[in-house]
Amino acid sequence: MALIVSAIDEPRSARLGKALIFMVWLALASALCWSETVWRDEVRALSFAIQGDNFIDMLRRMQGDGHPALWHILLRAAYAVVGSPVVLKIVALTIAAASAYLLVFRLKLPISIMLLSLFGSFSIFDYAAMSRNYGISMLVIFLIVLSWEKGARNGILLGLLFALLANTNVHSVVLVGSFLAYWFFDLVLARPRPALTAYRAFATAAAIAAVGIVLCFLTVYPTFNDAAQNDLSGENFALLVLRAFVALGSHFLAFYPDAVIELVVAYPVASRLLAALMSVLVCGSLLTLANRLPALIAAALVLSGFLLLFTLVYPGGYRHQALWLVFMIAIIALTQRKAAGDAGNEAASGIIKFGHLCFLILLTLQVVSGIEKVNRAFVAEIPLSRSKELGAFIQSRPDLKDAIIMADPDYLVEALPYYVSNRTYLLREERFGAIVRFTRNVRLSLSLADILETAHRLQESEHAPVVILLSQRLDQVSAPVSVRESYVWWLSLTPDDIAAFQSATNLVRRFGPVAGSDETYDVYVVK
Repeated sequence: MALIVSAIDEPRSARLGKALIFMVWLALASALCWSETVWRDEVRALSFAIQGDNFIDMLRRMQGDGHPALWHILLRAAYAVVGSPVVLKIVALTIAAASAYLLVFRLKLPISIMLLSLFGSFSIFDYAAMSRNYGISMLVIFLIVLSWEKGARNGILLGLLFALLANTNVHSVVLVGSFLAYWFFDLVLARPRPALTAYRAFATAAAIAAVGIVLCFLTVYPTFNDAAQNDLSGENFALLVLRAFVALGSHFLAFYPDAVIELVVAYPVASRLLAALMSVLVCGSLLTLANRLPALIAAALVLSGFLLLFTLVYPGGYRHQALWLVFMIAIIALTQRKAAGDAGNEAASGIIKFGHLCFLILLTLQVVSGIEKVNRAFVAEIPLSRSKELGAFIQSRPDLKDAIIMADPDYLVEALPYYVSNRTYLLREERFGAIVRFTRNVRLSLSLADILETAHRLQESEHAPVVILLSQRLDQVSAPVSVRESYVWWLSLTPDDIAAFQSATNLVRRFGPVAGSDETYDVYVVK
């Protein structure tokens, strides 16, 4: 109960102020959540969650996709009750609201860090409006902080929370290891030495966490998305790792608002300068923990673990990078009391203040990014995906009610089951389905002629209209070209193939730009 109830020893005005702040966040996050058009990665998880006859069958079918099972289990349980794809938003927003509540009312944080964290892009959009498994990490991390004192007595509660955290996403396995590292060094460096029971509690928690980590890897590996991993053939691993740590900031450029990232794309010199500045901000932020050595080690381990993952396994997006920010927020809250006890150490105070300033600047950048998201949603009205508009268009056309929808790239169809019930066909895998396998064991190269031939074959065999979604604007192609799509896919376009395609189809809709994805397309109906 203590994890849920707000602190009762606060002045009434402080509690009312926090309640108002939370309600503002809730209104903003809810508006963003319900206005956001879901995109493929969100619906992909739901498609996995509702397949199969039971939970075991679902787990068997999702094995190897690259994500542990906790998010899918929550979605399937909610879908069993509600029976609608809308559970995607309901579950995500509920989890985000619980995290925000703990951040505002329960975590012991400076008011500046609490406010900037609450209204940063990760809190109001990426872990709330966007319905993915990374938001669960923030909730479990905050629960770990609030359970620490009680959980450290026997290790069972913290061990269970560590096991849960390990099964939110692969990156959170690094967070589990870092929490354990913090606990270990806190015990080893403590004076006087803790009792043997403290080490026994740590070992218990570590053992339970290890079970959770094993479950995570059994769910994730071996992956069938072999094309979605970094291609390290011919690379020197030692040099790759060294370059990653030297150019640390280049792996966290998503911490900048999009307006700044546009400079990175346009000006190579600016890119290097901004990467160097980000290295200073990220590494400098660690110094806010300079008087809390176990916490400093843990935060540095998260940073190192993420750099290795981004370099050797899969490039890091903002949703992954922001987990380090969440860990920093958590470890600051966890060690706030110890930091206050060491406030008299003047030798380190300047370093700590510099670290605190760097971290506040990082969090402020996230607030600016959040403002950009709000502007896109409610002022510019540029969606993340055009899948909702496509669904409305399909439903407005009675002649397309039973149409088969295919797309190039294939993954453009993954978001559609949220909005329409039409069957979707995967061109490169040559099968019906709504979940793309990013593997090299498919048709890696396609031509426009191949797409048209497949469409005619389906039209004849299925006796149904065929809709083709193309990300390429054919009227803008004037010479033969091969376009790289996704990880290892290629599409070849020639003027002759384009002319044949256009004569065999009708262009019925062209959708406008999107922000944050590539889910816009031209819509063709095969004659």
